Amino acid sequence: MKPGVFITVDVECSMGGAWNDAALRPVPPARAVMGEYGDRQLGLPLICDILQDAGLAATFFVEPFADEQGYPGEMEGPCALLADRGQDVQAHVHPNHWHWSLKQQGRPFDFTDAFADCPAGEQVHLMTEGCDRLARWTGRRPVAFRAGNMAMSEDALPLLADVGIRIDSSYTFPYQGTRCHFGGEPFNGSRRYGEVLEVALSGFTQPSFPGLHPAKPLDVAGISFGETRDAILGITQAGADACLILHSFSLFKVRNQRYDGGWPDRIVTGRFLRLCRWLAERRDAIPTYTFSNLARAVDEERYEAREAPPPRLSLGRALARKAVQAYNRLYWT
Repeated sequence: MKPGVFITVDVECSMGGAWNDAALRPVPPARAVMGEYGDRQLGLPLICDILQDAGLAATFFVEPFADEQGYPGEMEGPCALLADRGQDVQAHVHPNHWHWSLKQQGRPFDFTDAFADCPAGEQVHLMTEGCDRLARWTGRRPVAFRAGNMAMSEDALPLLADVGIRIDSSYTFPYQGTRCHFGGEPFNGSRRYGEVLEVALSGFTQPSFPGLHPAKPLDVAGISFGETRDAILGITQAGADACLILHSFSLFKVRNQRYDGGWPDRIVTGRFLRLCRWLAERRDAIPTYTFSNLARAVDEERYEAREAPPPRLSLGRALARKAVQAYNRLYWT
C-alpha cells in the first residue's frame, strides 16, 4: 500500500442538554445522523452522495448505543444505508450514551465520556456489545475502533485486541494532554502498539498568534480546503498515511443544542465536495483507503506502520480560515 488518505466520518447523536435537564431527551438519529429537515436529508445521505459522485469510499465510525439514548432500532436504518451505498462501517463509542441509560434506570453510573477512564470491564462490554450490534446491522463485524472525543490511551489498547479489534484510530496529537490520553512525541501516520495498529487522526501545527491553537486536527468542518490539501500532501510525501474527519452533522447548521432548524452549511459542504473531487483526480498518486482495506492489507502483510512529523502551515492561511469561520457562524449564511 502506497501512502494514501483515510476519510473518516464519526456518526453519533448529541446528548442535547439531556444530562442537565430531566425534561429533555438526547437528539434523535433522524436529526444528528440523517439530517432530516422537511424534504432535505443533510446528514449521511448527502455525505454519501458526495462520496459516490467522486467514486470514493469512506470509513464511518458509528456509535451504536442510540437504543440507550431512547431511540431503539433507529441506528439500524443508517447502518443499512451505509452498507447499501458501499461505505465502510466501524465501531465508535461514547460512554456517556450508555451511562445516561443507567441513570434513567436508577443504576450506578460514571459521569464521564472518556473511554480510557472507564473500568476495564466496562470498556470490554461496550466494545463487545457495540461490535455485536454493528455486525447484525451490516453483516460485517468491525475491525477498527475510535473512542468518542479521541479519549483513548495506550493502556486501553490491549483490551481492543482481546475483543478482536486490531486497528484503532483515536490518537491525534492536537488533543494530546487534554482529550487524547496518549503520551509520547507527536506523530501523523500509523504506529504499532503491541497487537494493535494505531492510525492517527492527522494534524498540523501553526505559528504562534493570539487566538490560534498550537495545532489543529484535519477536521473538514474546522479547517480550509487549502489547509487540508497541504497537510495531506505533506504527510503522504513524507511516506505516511493522512487521516481526516468529519461528523454526520458536519454539513448542516442548527440553531441550538437541540438541533432545531437544520440548514445547509454551504461553506463546509462546498469544502468537502472540493476535497473529494481533488482526491478523485489524484487517486493514482494519493489513493483513498477504508479501514477494511487496511485490515486486509495487514492480514496479507502488505502494510507497515509508518510515521511522519506534523507539517507546519502558514499564518496567513490560518488567519484567512478564522475570518471565514467567523462569518460562517452566522446561521443563515
